Formats: sequence, structure tokens, C-alpha cells
Amino acid sequence: MTTETTTQAPVEFPIEWGDPSDEQLFWFQDNLHFPHPQTPLNGTLFQTAFEIGASAAISKLSMPISGLRTTMQNGYLFLAPVPVHGSPEEMEARFGEMQRLTMELAPTILQDWRETFEPQVEEAAARILNFDYAGSSTAEVAAFVVTFKQALTDVWDIHMRVNIPVMNAVFGLEHFLGEVLGEEAVSQARQLLQGFPNKSVALGQAYWDLSRWIRSTEGLADVILAARVHNGEIELEDHAVAEEFRTRFQTFLDEFGWRSDVFAEVGHPSWHEDPSTPITQLKEYVRKDDGDNPFEAHQQQAADRDRLTEELAARLPEEAQPQFRGMLGMAQQYVPIAEDHNFTIDQKFSTVIRHGVVQLGDKLVADGVVSNREDVCYLTHEEIGQLAAGGDSSGCSDLVRTRRQDFLNQRSIKPPPGIGTPPPADMPPDPLVTKFFGFGVQQDDDASTVTGYPASNGVVTGVAKIVLTLDEADKLEPGDVMVCRMTMPAWTPLFGIVGAVVSDSGGPLSHCAIVAREYGVPCVAGTQVGTSVLKDGMTVRVDGATGIIQILD
Repeated sequence: MTTETTTQAPVEFPIEWGDPSDEQLFWFQDNLHFPHPQTPLNGTLFQTAFEIGASAAISKLSMPISGLRTTMQNGYLFLAPVPVHGSPEEMEARFGEMQRLTMELAPTILQDWRETFEPQVEEAAARILNFDYAGSSTAEVAAFVVTFKQALTDVWDIHMRVNIPVMNAVFGLEHFLGEVLGEEAVSQARQLLQGFPNKSVALGQAYWDLSRWIRSTEGLADVILAARVHNGEIELEDHAVAEEFRTRFQTFLDEFGWRSDVFAEVGHPSWHEDPSTPITQLKEYVRKDDGDNPFEAHQQQAADRDRLTEELAARLPEEAQPQFRGMLGMAQQYVPIAEDHNFTIDQKFSTVIRHGVVQLGDKLVADGVVSNREDVCYLTHEEIGQLAAGGDSSGCSDLVRTRRQDFLNQRSIKPPPGIGTPPPADMPPDPLVTKFFGFGVQQDDDASTVTGYPASNGVVTGVAKIVLTLDEADKLEPGDVMVCRMTMPAWTPLFGIVGAVVSDSGGPLSHCAIVAREYGVPCVAGTQVGTSVLKDGMTVRVDGATGIIQILD
């Protein structure tokens, strides 16, 4: 069902529809995952694989949409849920099937992830890492890179199949508590999900443990604080245990270094290639005294969760308590699933894909086709297929030069939040779009306030610092309010430094909100305009329970 009104894009953001009928869909810009433009290879490899894999999972799970479509416009990704058209009886049957599948799959989804799905992803990653790049020709490496599209398609199918059932379980729990106990219980329900072990907390704990060893070794803290990264290598002053630090830090990277500062972008180096970000974040932890342990809040989460569970159960009618316990058990798998799949799929598998891609880049440099290994990221998946087939490569250098300049120009563009045809005003909001992606918050006319989704309780007054990329995170000081477009797992350690977080994207079930609650940091998500309205140095009051940010000066 559509209206005749279309979302008008700014003049400097022209839209080119691959199919004229695409304009009849509503497309929202995925600011949560891709706030920046993407390289041509990313747009033609990752995004097409995502569309196919995600849509396959959506079909298997009988969701009330037929799939997710993607379009790249001026380098930016837009997503469109494709509605299912049918009679009321057909739609009710489809919804009932989705509920049945949720009840069938959700109770064991975390176990299924750990025992079945995650090993499949790790096996696919090992295949890419263990390929004989050195002993293969350029055409053979190109042909291998072409297969990454199918590998990504399979992995994104897994990604959605483990996330959707448990997310539906969370939606069901929130709806149940809201209906029986009122809207206040919905925000309380999110606290019931916290305090479980997960990869994001493990990353922060690894930083903390390493920083405690550094501080306990005489003179080493000063050496680490003075360290810098040059050409991917950590430069240290002389110290008796400098080599032991390198060994410990390499162990850290072996476990947590398969990630980059941005989400699923082959054009961005991993921490293995450039350890600048983990070194910078480690320094912030080294500066903390033992009494400033940021994980005390996480350690308290389990106790608070159990206490609140009993309080909510006591408020429920006796006949509703078994249903509450059953739904809670399914929903409490959400945070471990959300953070652990993010670590293995969104981060590790993405950087493993990059590893294979830049091996091809090295081959092309050796052949004189391009001048830099990163140039391969400015070719398309189809063009790499042509190289695999022995096609003419003489024009690659000119293509790369033009596309690099286009990419730089695109970074200065601000994409509209939505394009195409908006849904009818009376259509109920999709909880995936609002609670996860954080789309749909409307600002009021008060210039002294910014509004978003309440994502993590607490009130903090502090100095706003705009952090658009991790390269800018060094401006943060303890207690600052970090204002960002989004956060990804690589940003997790920053939550142990800041006083509060404000994000343009994401809802109360997004990564930003989850981690803020784990660290006990107030968070307002999905403001859409936070990084535009708020400025460095402003004093602001962040209320994570109401979703309101007040500008105080």
C-alpha cells in the first residue's frame, strides 16, 4: 500500500532508480551501519550479498515482508522493506507462521549459534585466510575473490536467521509487559536483557586487564602512553618488558583484532594492519586508576536483572507468570546473540574478506595494473570477474583515479534520511525500523532540546564532543558526552571513558544502547540530528530515561 507522495531528495543528491518501480518503495538511509559513503567494491559485493542473504532468511522465517532491497545512491546505502500484499486472511496466516517459527527457533537460538552457525562462519573465514594467494596467478586470485559474494550471501542468511527470532522474542516480551503492566514496564524489560557475558564486554575487559598489568610494571605506563604507530608498527621506547608487552598485545590482536573502525567496509584496514585505534583506546584505560573500573556497572547488571525479574513477576497475575518466564528466557539470549554475531560476522568476517581482497590488490600492483593495493576497492565485483576471465585491465588505473575522487566528493554530501514513497501516515511503525534502526523520531520546535529514543537510564550533565569517526575519539575526556552518528563494536571501549552517549541512529535495541546499558552509561539514540545541532564544547544534560538532551549553554 503506497501513497502518491514521494520523498524529495536535495538537488545535490540526485537519485538514479535502477528500476522505475523502485520509487514506489520507501527507502531509509542506513545511518546505523553505513553513515559514510562506501567504496565501489563494497557497494557491489557486500550490499548485493546482504540483499540476497537477508531476503532468503526473511522468507524462511515468514516475516510480514517479502525481503529487504538495497540501493546505492551517491555512495550511500538505502534499505527498503518490500511489503507483502495479500488478503487479511493471508496476512494473518503469515503472521501466525512467523510466531510459530519464533516459538520453535528462539528457545535454543543461542545454542544453535554457538554449536552450528558460528562454526560455519569460522570455517568460511578459514577458507579465505588459508587460500594460497602467493602460489596463485592474478586471474586465479581474482576468481577466488569473485566467490566471496556467495560466501557473504550465506553468512548474511545466517546473520538474519539468528537475529530475527530472538529479536521477535524481545518484541513479544515488550508487547506482553506493556499490555499487562503498562508502558513503563517496556523500558524495564530491556534491563532484563543485560548482564550476560558477550564479546563486546570481553573486549573491554581485555583492555582493562592489559592496562592493569601495564600500570603494575614500573615505568611501563609512561612508555605505552608515549607509544605511536608508524606504518602499522608500534614504536616503543626502550623498557625491560617492551617485548613482553608486544607479545601480550599481539595475543590481544589475535583474538580481538579482526575488526576495523568502520562497519563492513573492505576499503578500511583492520586492527591487525593498523593498530592505531586499539593503542589509543588502551592508553585511555592505562590512565584510569584501579578504582575507576568501568565494569563494576556490568557486574551489577546480573543482580539488578534478577531483582527486577522478581519484582515484575510479582506484579503479574499468577496465570500470566509462566508465560512471562518463558518469553523472558527466549528474549534474554538477545544481547549475547547481538554482540557475538556482530563480532564474528559483521566485524571478523568482513575483515577476513578484506584480507582476500587486498591480496588481489597486491597482485594487481605487481602486474602494474594499479599503483596501490587499496585501489582494488575502487573496482566493482563485476570488473573483478572480468579480470578473472582474462579481460583487459589497461583501463583500471583511470577508473580508480576517477572513482577515488568521486568517493572523496561523496564524503561531503549529507544524504536525506529517506527517499522514494513514504508509507501511509496511519501505517503502524515497524518495530525493527524504530527499535533497532532508530528511524522516525520527530524533533519539536524548541531549539534548546534534542529528542531521541530513551536507550539507557540515567541523567548526566557534561561537555559535548562530536565524534564522527574513531580518529576523532582522542578528543574525549572522562565524563564527556560523546555525540556520534552511530557506534560499532570497535567503539565499545569508549563507553568506559564517557559520561553519556548521544547517537543520530539506532533505537533501544541497537548496539549503542546495549553497550551503554552494560556500562551503566546514559544514552539517547536515534536523534537523527544530534551531530548537526550539538557542537563541541556545549554543556548538555542527557536524560536517558526520557530521551531528551537539553542544551544548557
